Amino acid sequence: MNCEKLQENLYDYLDDTLSPGEKAAAEKHFIGCSVCRDAVQRELLLAETMSNRFRLAVEPVALDEHKMARAVQRSIVKSAERSPYPFWSRLAIPLAAAALILIGATWLVHRVGSGRTSSLSAVDSMAASAQLVPIHFSYAVPEYTFQREGTMVIDALTYETHTVDGALVARK
Repeated sequence: MNCEKLQENLYDYLDDTLSPGEKAAAEKHFIGCSVCRDAVQRELLLAETMSNRFRLAVEPVALDEHKMARAVQRSIVKSAERSPYPFWSRLAIPLAAAALILIGATWLVHRVGSGRTSSLSAVDSMAASAQLVPIHFSYAVPEYTFQREGTMVIDALTYETHTVDGALVARK
């Protein structure tokens, strides 16, 4: 192996990925060539220096799993201690909105369909000629959950679909 071929394969030699024959040829070349031997020594020294500096930079950054678990536990407890408003907002507000829509639509159909007459005979005649129009309203309620599996805490965002069925009265 010559100097040029060794320079091409220097990192493969350092990573120990050369074939046994190429590795033996490289080591044979090192015996007679101080330039290539010095290049390998420089690269090894650089790798060791970088490794030590990375280790020193990372040593102070230690993750304490117990502290993280306690912080998550405190967060769960705090969210459970909050007022029940978020629960009601997830459930009651969409239901109230659906109910208001149904009531408003029913009122509108009766108001427009009745021709603004207030006599009982007009209402009876409208009911006799009325046709029910089915209404299906669905909405999704998001829910954020935590689940512990062994030493891990898994959080998930899921959606629960709610439906409201009703009918509107339409005039024929």
